[in-house]
Amino acid sequence: MRIYILAVCFCALLISCDNKPGGKDVIAPEKMQLILTDMHYAETYSTMVNDSFMRNKNKDSLASFYKSILSHHKISMDEFRSSIDWYKMNPEQLDSVYANMIPNLSKQESIYPVK
Repeated sequence: MRIYILAVCFCALLISCDNKPGGKDVIAPEKMQLILTDMHYAETYSTMVNDSFMRNKNKDSLASFYKSILSHHKISMDEFRSSIDWYKMNPEQLDSVYANMIPNLSKQESIYPVK
């Protein structure tokens, strides 16, 4: 379970490498938690599905999932990146977001155990 959380964190950091200072507001921790949880599910799904479309965690498909997630939450990639940059500069806040995610992810894992 921790590997998946670290993978999501790594993806979020990788996406945020393009440091553009933005005057936009930072995404609230509760909303960031939902976004990162959805990204976690997308990452997990892309590694578990075994069909011709997603055989080896197709990065294009994962990018498409991320785009859909951001659209669902009504934020742009720039807003997400600037918020991730802010969270990188405030790691205690990012730790808090992830600490609040863990119980929800654990609950989902107990409902849908890995076979």
